[in-house]
Amino acid sequence: MDLSDTTPPKSVENSPLPCRAAFSRIAAVPAKFRPVIGILSLLAIPALYAAMLVYLARKRDARGIGISILFFALTFATGFWSITQSRSSTAGIGFIFLPLMATVGGFFGLAFGRWRTSHEPARKALGWLALGAAVFVLFLNVREGFATRVRNQGRDDKYAAHAAAIARNQKSISASLEQNRGREGAFLDSSIRANRNDRTFLIAALPNDSISPALLDTLANHPDRGIASISVGNPGTRAETLSRVYGQKNFPDYFYQTLAAHRNSPPEVLRGIHRNPGVMSNLDIWLAGNPSTPRDVLQLIAKKTTDRSVVARMLENPALDCGLVSELGTALLRRLKSGGSDPNVVRMTELLPKLCPSGKPA
Repeated sequence: MDLSDTTPPKSVENSPLPCRAAFSRIAAVPAKFRPVIGILSLLAIPALYAAMLVYLARKRDARGIGISILFFALTFATGFWSITQSRSSTAGIGFIFLPLMATVGGFFGLAFGRWRTSHEPARKALGWLALGAAVFVLFLNVREGFATRVRNQGRDDKYAAHAAAIARNQKSISASLEQNRGREGAFLDSSIRANRNDRTFLIAALPNDSISPALLDTLANHPDRGIASISVGNPGTRAETLSRVYGQKNFPDYFYQTLAAHRNSPPEVLRGIHRNPGVMSNLDIWLAGNPSTPRDVLQLIAKKTTDRSVVARMLENPALDCGLVSELGTALLRRLKSGGSDPNVVRMTELLPKLCPSGKPA
């Protein structure tokens, strides 16, 4: 070898390795097929397990098959039970991995059934270790299921205590307001300031419409976004406060629902929410029922909506006029001609003579 040769070696990246070609083919798989490939990969091992049992059965070598199927069934059943104890919206993902988990139990059962009577000490030991592993999987499933039930009960108890505290505070506030007729606002403001860190008291007090706008403005910035949301939704919250909340980026998008329904929301805020609702969906139902929603926004909603609930809310909007009800009527007619039905037809029939006395849109 010539040690004086200083030519750098070919980089691994540029070398024609078979693995690079394989990874390139994987990367070339369209993104829409990758979840399907992932699920098929999870089913490959269960399919291999089933094929092995069929193979052994056809060879008339049934040793361990019954025990294997038993552990497969027990693992599947305990895993299914454990998953169904959860109330999480993502708990269903566990069902994707359930066949694989049951297959692991089945393989352990098969190893135990075939090797537990082996004359080879090593195989016999492995067979009993497999039994221990299979039982351990069952134990984990059962333990997790009961742990989930304990967590659920703890959350239920905590929620019940929280709701009871809110109810007690509501009752106490109502009694105090009766004793402070004529000075409800002053009483509520002082009570809220004194209990600023008591979440249950704030939840009970904040829906009252006697709270001063200045205090609501302050509470709209409360670090507890639940408290801030109730403050923003109070009917006494000023337009300036609502505009500030809409303009601040540190408020989550779910505040848009409160702003869309609030009668004090400025027109530019409502237009902005309609134009860009963020991650929120179906805000049209709140905009449609808000008498402060600009007419141009109501007209856009009336033209495009196919949601019966949105139509029903707009029909009860005090800002509804002949032109808007005619737009809604056109949408309803299209649905009726396509063979659908809509309970809003009766309400629209009642409103048409009142809003369009001349029979023509304004």
